Amino acid sequence: MQKLISNSGQAERLPRFGDRRTLLLARHEICRSAPLDVFQSALNGFFYPGGRIEAPEFRPTPVDSLLRAGRLNQVTVAFVRYGTEAMADGGELGAYHVNVPISGAVASACGPRETVAIPTRATVFTPREHSVLRSWREDASQIWVKIEKSALETEIEALLGRPIAGDVQFELAMDLTTPRAQSWLSVLRLILMELDRPGDALERSPTYGNQLEKTLISGLVRTQAHDHLEGLCGAVRPARPRTVKRVVDLIEAGPEVNYTLSDLARHAGVGARRLEIAFQESLNTSPMGYLRKVRLDRARADLLAGAEPVMSVAYRWGFNHLGRFAATYRRTYGELPSETVRGKRGVWVFPSPPAVG
Repeated sequence: MQKLISNSGQAERLPRFGDRRTLLLARHEICRSAPLDVFQSALNGFFYPGGRIEAPEFRPTPVDSLLRAGRLNQVTVAFVRYGTEAMADGGELGAYHVNVPISGAVASACGPRETVAIPTRATVFTPREHSVLRSWREDASQIWVKIEKSALETEIEALLGRPIAGDVQFELAMDLTTPRAQSWLSVLRLILMELDRPGDALERSPTYGNQLEKTLISGLVRTQAHDHLEGLCGAVRPARPRTVKRVVDLIEAGPEVNYTLSDLARHAGVGARRLEIAFQESLNTSPMGYLRKVRLDRARADLLAGAEPVMSVAYRWGFNHLGRFAATYRRTYGELPSETVRGKRGVWVFPSPPAVG
């Protein structure tokens, strides 16, 4: 992406969010140490259609502002530092936003709800309520996540197994210390790392980026309180075995496809919870566990044939992280993929799951 302004200076790091040696979106710098109007224009291009930033006092020289931003398909992520005390009026955002604080404090409001964002408390904004950052402290910096409205609502509808009406009403304050929030942050951290990796899997495989952002969206709607959360977590009756068979047939026909749980539930015509219960009762596994097992079986068959390197086989069957593939393969078959290729052990094929009637 083209830099609007780039001055020298010490790069910020990742306190409280990840490895302190890791820079945030270092390959995606958009604007640094810019006058406030230039910084506002750059920020609006990614997040606020008509946002307005006001500082309490005029400064004749540029402040220590910084914007780095990268886009996937339905998700935009950024590191944002104003470098001065400020107020930002975003108006109606038109998308779902999550602001994850890295440092400092930001008094935030969405419609009638108000909170103060700090490094242990993020904020989640809805598309059609007035959103304002009433007081941005000079030392404040945040990771901003923008999720397209249709993407999040389609995900919730697939998980519920029914359409929804209107915006999803999230609670504004998000506790980042809970185990579920920590899991969600780990997905966000992975996206940030992948965006900064030259020649990474995002560049090689657009479907990998789609899979990551779907995981991020699904994790958010399962983690943060909103007006449909009870429907996602409540007890439901299991799907019928033929519904499970429909998903099994889909997986067997194309296990290399990067399906998410919501994709499989949508194909089955039921909610994700019903599908998970049905798979557990019928096959003693989850839909995603069954998908992973089929992929592993196909990868093992290719490795036993010995015609291709491990990397090519792994990528063919949807394993985009070679280290995790090797670890999962070893847990399943008792040997590394490279050992299978070298034929150091006897051929042993993991028994297939029982047929679904």
